[in-house]
Amino acid sequence: MMTKFTGGCLCGTVTYSCEIDPPLMMNCHCSDCRKAMGSVHATTMFVPEDSVTIKGYPRTYDHGADSGSNMTKMFCENCGSQLFSKNTSRPGGIGIRAGSVDDPSVIKPMMNIFLSSALPTTPLDPNLPQHQKMPG
Repeated sequence: MMTKFTGGCLCGTVTYSCEIDPPLMMNCHCSDCRKAMGSVHATTMFVPEDSVTIKGYPRTYDHGADSGSNMTKMFCENCGSQLFSKNTSRPGGIGIRAGSVDDPSVIKPMMNIFLSSALPTTPLDPNLPQHQKMPG
């Protein structure tokens, strides 16, 4: 069943829509995601880039990732909300930050990744698969 969802930044300058069946969603505990999000982990939906329609022009920040690949973070230059990420190890894909989604009912993480970098006090859902690094 196709999942359609919308989202955007805090100030509404950058918005998006996506339709995918269903998006791959992970809680990433790597130090890069924790620092970029200012949180104990980043919940991200990974989708084909061509399934997302973006309105507005997010700014970008490029950096090396814990995995050794290169990452691009995309955020609103007005309010600073981080919305998307791209990884050179996954060409054609884009990560959508779950906190930017309008309808929280579509947020259904499927696993925890990079637990080797997780903060020791981070609560984990015991029903989700747990991975020390990125699986596969």
